[in-house]
Amino acid sequence: MTNRNETTKTNRHLPKGTLVVNTDDGESGRIIEVCTFRRNGIDAFSYAVQTASGREVWEVGELFVPAKND
Repeated sequence: MTNRNETTKTNRHLPKGTLVVNTDDGESGRIIEVCTFRRNGIDAFSYAVQTASGREVWEVGELFVPAKND
């Protein structure tokens, strides 16, 4: 099991179109673009996400990438 810090670091470089799930309410969506960057100007702090109910801004720690089912 990965800890939250490792997951957060992994989620800082997600490409456009990646399927993500919100950890607060289980809502899914796809990344549109990076919304804000961390101070280093490279890592994402939050993403604009397209959900069934519209566009939302999710911070990196509020989402995860579901495992692919082969």
